[in-house]
Amino acid sequence: MKIAFLGNYPPKACGIGTFTNSLARAILSNLRAGEIKEYAEIFAMEEPGDDHDYPEEVTTRINPQDPKSYRQAADHLNEGGFDLLVLQHEYGIFGGDDGVYIMHLLDRLRIPLIVTFHTVLKEPSFGQRDVLSRIARRAQAVVVMTKLAEDILTSVFSVDPQSIYVVEHGVPVIESEPREVLRERLGWSDHRVLFTFGLLGRGKGIETSIRALPEIVKQFPNTLYVVLGKTHPHVLRANGEEYREYLQDLATELGVGDNLRMISKFASEQELFDCLRAADIYVVPYPNEAQITSGTLAYAVGAGAAIVSTPFWHAAELLQEGRGRLFPFHDSQALSETVTELFRDDRKLTDLRTRAAAYGRELLWPRIGKQYLRVFGEAKVAYDQHSASATTVGSLPPLKLDHLHRLTDDCGILQHAKYAIPNRFEGYCLDDNGRALLLIGMLAKAGVGNKQTLHRLADTYISYIYHAQNLDGTFRNFMSYDRRFLEQQGSEDSYGRALWGVSFCLAHPPRPDQRAILEEIFIRAVGHLDNMTSPRTVAYGILALSYYLDFKPSSEDMLNLLDRLCNRLVNHYHDSREQGWNWFEKYLTYSNGILPLALFRAMNHLSKESIRSVAIESTNFLAEQTIIDGVLCPIGCTNPYVIRENRPRYDQQPIDVMCKVLLFSEACRHQGLQPHCGNLATAFAWFTGQNDMKVSIYNPETGGCFDGLMEGGVNHNQGAESLLAYLISRVEMENFTVEWSQPSSEKTTSTSEIALKKLLNGFALPEVPVAGLARATEESAG
Repeated sequence: MKIAFLGNYPPKACGIGTFTNSLARAILSNLRAGEIKEYAEIFAMEEPGDDHDYPEEVTTRINPQDPKSYRQAADHLNEGGFDLLVLQHEYGIFGGDDGVYIMHLLDRLRIPLIVTFHTVLKEPSFGQRDVLSRIARRAQAVVVMTKLAEDILTSVFSVDPQSIYVVEHGVPVIESEPREVLRERLGWSDHRVLFTFGLLGRGKGIETSIRALPEIVKQFPNTLYVVLGKTHPHVLRANGEEYREYLQDLATELGVGDNLRMISKFASEQELFDCLRAADIYVVPYPNEAQITSGTLAYAVGAGAAIVSTPFWHAAELLQEGRGRLFPFHDSQALSETVTELFRDDRKLTDLRTRAAAYGRELLWPRIGKQYLRVFGEAKVAYDQHSASATTVGSLPPLKLDHLHRLTDDCGILQHAKYAIPNRFEGYCLDDNGRALLLIGMLAKAGVGNKQTLHRLADTYISYIYHAQNLDGTFRNFMSYDRRFLEQQGSEDSYGRALWGVSFCLAHPPRPDQRAILEEIFIRAVGHLDNMTSPRTVAYGILALSYYLDFKPSSEDMLNLLDRLCNRLVNHYHDSREQGWNWFEKYLTYSNGILPLALFRAMNHLSKESIRSVAIESTNFLAEQTIIDGVLCPIGCTNPYVIRENRPRYDQQPIDVMCKVLLFSEACRHQGLQPHCGNLATAFAWFTGQNDMKVSIYNPETGGCFDGLMEGGVNHNQGAESLLAYLISRVEMENFTVEWSQPSSEKTTSTSEIALKKLLNGFALPEVPVAGLARATEESAG
């Protein structure tokens, strides 16, 4: 077996690094190998400014802030003959928001994955929940160290309980000299010693222990409080030794400066165990409950120390049955009372040590290593069984209209939001109300949603569009929140988007009586199409006419207008096309997919090879330009992508992705599932995390959609354009899967297309094995 471990690693001074090394050695103790490098390779997270002198088993260094570094590591894992990857997860050691960059590796990984979660939160942020849930879905086995962590994973993160294994934190096998010998060597023979160790930072709560010292010293003047550990590297970079100096000043201020000894040192395991066994009491004063795992606490139990701790999650579980004493958070008085009580009664201290040591023998790393090997075996079987059965997993997110209702009032849909809160300062616009009407028409056609609600929303959006229309058929666009239109005539694009929404609902009205006003709006507006100059407005017009002709297919005037507009768009294509540039303009910019989409849609009413060939060529070109390494990378809208110039990467906006979802879906209807069914899944997956930054753009908590990917990260505002782009894409995906799951003599049924249908019906993005499949199979067989 060849195993890869990924995480921090010594000599980097941190708990994750120590754990990774200890686990690797624990596995080694159960194998016929002499050194770690004989059975494993370590993939170490390494900041660019660091230059650690790693041991030979470290073969790969991953720059936490460089997505390319993760992808290269994934390629090495896939091609290097590894049997599985063991990932140590802590949000802070990976790059991106909430450590999301690790998904650059995991989405590319093609070997079994086991992950140990070192932090599991009861109240995660949206990003924390999203990242951990995605990692857990990719893993064949999820390891946590407490029963509470298992419960949180299932209840908060919806992790499959079959994939979760509780394996406690290991402790090293270390022998020490007799306690009295240790105390004499450490200079503690004449002292009552309180001891705390670990990397220093404000989250350790050591000030609570120091505030307890005056009362303890009053009763036991020979008390010495020893704090062993270097300042955490992140804290040191940000604030230097500020916290250490604060603690020393606090002790001096309280008159116990001589009773505090702070040792800035990253101690060896032997030194730690010697101190734990020599100390009278090991104190863990963490200031809040949300710590699911503490390596220092596990070490203290393993060393047989008498432990007094706050009731953080790991302590509350590990110190049950008399293995330690608990005191309330921040309560220095309760701590002093507990310590003085124990100092007066050596029998109680001895009992605590005996109980801790007995339990600690069950936590020795070789035993923990054996448990991990069993997990490895089950995970590998699960992965192999998945590969044999080619099971797919994943599904579309549930359709949620909460944010649509939040942004819509009795006037229309507000165009912007500050985070998820409607931003009234920005008012309304025709573009978004036209798109909102399109969405309601799509929902009504699909039979999704409450009819009365859809009717009411449709009335609202139609009313806005009707109000925005001038007598000559043009439209005003922007309206302030006090309901004053801000210009006499809006942009060509806003005109086109409104016409698209109106015509779709003419063909598929949420309520039949709405057709009368929709047709009135359409007929009054459509005469301006011949005068529009923007290729995108021409494309919107083609879409609108195609839906109007679905409603009234015998209208010769509309059919002739459709033909003229298609000819204009085809001419744009031929005027701009060059070798290697099959496009309608000399640049790519926003909403690119709308141009070929319009031509495909026109083919429902015009059978012309010139339209078909341009639609196919331009769609293939757009896919080649924007799907890179299996991930959709929309053209950044900061600047256009001009032919023969550099391609802008950001800002990537949901509206451009929506156009591609609609395009690839329509292309499949005219070409069959190949080649664009996979592109369709790739495009929609941009919303759910398969993008340059590996972050979910859709927010399931609010039902909103973030406003895009900026160079500096996600734009967390959730305005109407982005929301509607997501919802329209989401409804289109569902319509598509329903349509293609129905048998039809008109659709080809080659073996490859049947396979693609199955893939899409399961909405598998990168195929991953079902977590816990081996265990589930064994249980069902039993």
